[in-house]
Amino acid sequence: MAVTPISFKVNACLFDVDGTIIISQPAIAAFWRDFGKDKPYFDAEHVIHVSHGWRTYDAIAKFAPDFADEKLVDKLEGEIPEKYGQFSIEVPGSVKLCNDLNKLPKEKWSVATSGTRDMAQKWFKVLNIKRPSSFITANDVTQGKPFPEPYLKGRNNLGYPINKEHPEKSKVVVFEDAPAGIKAGKDAGCKVIGIATTFTKEQLMELGQCDIIVKNLESISLGGYNAETDEVELIFNDYLWVSDDLQKW
Repeated sequence: MAVTPISFKVNACLFDVDGTIIISQPAIAAFWRDFGKDKPYFDAEHVIHVSHGWRTYDAIAKFAPDFADEKLVDKLEGEIPEKYGQFSIEVPGSVKLCNDLNKLPKEKWSVATSGTRDMAQKWFKVLNIKRPSSFITANDVTQGKPFPEPYLKGRNNLGYPINKEHPEKSKVVVFEDAPAGIKAGKDAGCKVIGIATTFTKEQLMELGQCDIIVKNLESISLGGYNAETDEVELIFNDYLWVSDDLQKW
């Protein structure tokens, strides 16, 4: 059934990477299976099932603590795009949306990913997207998602910290596909755009924390930037679900 397009204006956009900009889950799953081949105690399928949205270091610390070394994890994760990148594809619409954000006269977006810097930068090279200057990765936080630190850093980097007295002057949205990231975005005081690439619409709705849910990024476009209000307009030509509160935002 066709929906009526909606739009709203924001000060900044914060993006997860895996499952939001690039569908890298098959590549990461291949990595976990290889990682567990010589570790009888390591249940790769269980880790794949429960750890999406986590930092790789946090998953290894929990399920293979003897290998919880930051330098080792950085090395292992940094090799994923080269070793398993053939399994990954663009989230439909992500390249165009990110490139359109890069064309704005003022930087209005940041990355906040659970991936390491090396891996995340390589995914951007794979997709030929210019990285924003605010690029928060697992290496930049002490508490990854579901804690809000990545998204708090992202919004602070762009100059839009939580403003309880004047929330209309610090309107920030998070693009996320995973429960851990959705919780992090909500706890960072952001509206959350749920991307139904990894989980279904119903699963995302059950979380009760998304403000709008879309199939992918193909239906989202920019309506332009208003320098007077310091806002960029996001237009949703299609969506799977939207909250009443968001339509009043």
